[in-house]
Amino acid sequence: LCSSSSETAEHLCLHCPFAQQVRELTRACSANMDLVPLPEHTIEERWPASLRHLPKNQRRITAALLMYVAWNLWKERNRRVFEGAAHDPLHVLYLIKEEIALRRQACGGPVVS
Repeated sequence: LCSSSSETAEHLCLHCPFAQQVRELTRACSANMDLVPLPEHTIEERWPASLRHLPKNQRRITAALLMYVAWNLWKERNRRVFEGAAHDPLHVLYLIKEEIALRRQACGGPVVS
């Protein structure tokens, strides 16, 4: 996404400047939900650690949002690699919101704005 040689899950989800922009836009649209995992752990440790302190309903919503962001970052990476097409961070946010709305329409909650 940022043309870095390091294309690990850790970089793609956390350190990539493009991903940071998408996370910040998502956070701004979701009542300032904290979507930046704690810095002292690996990605596998960060998400559970950042969710642990939240009440159950908030934990579900935040976890869902983290998954939508990560999934759409991965899809954006693949779009660039395999289709030669690229979206800006605002459009990726739009795609995240669209997927959330489709899931809500099909299955109901959790409600993520």
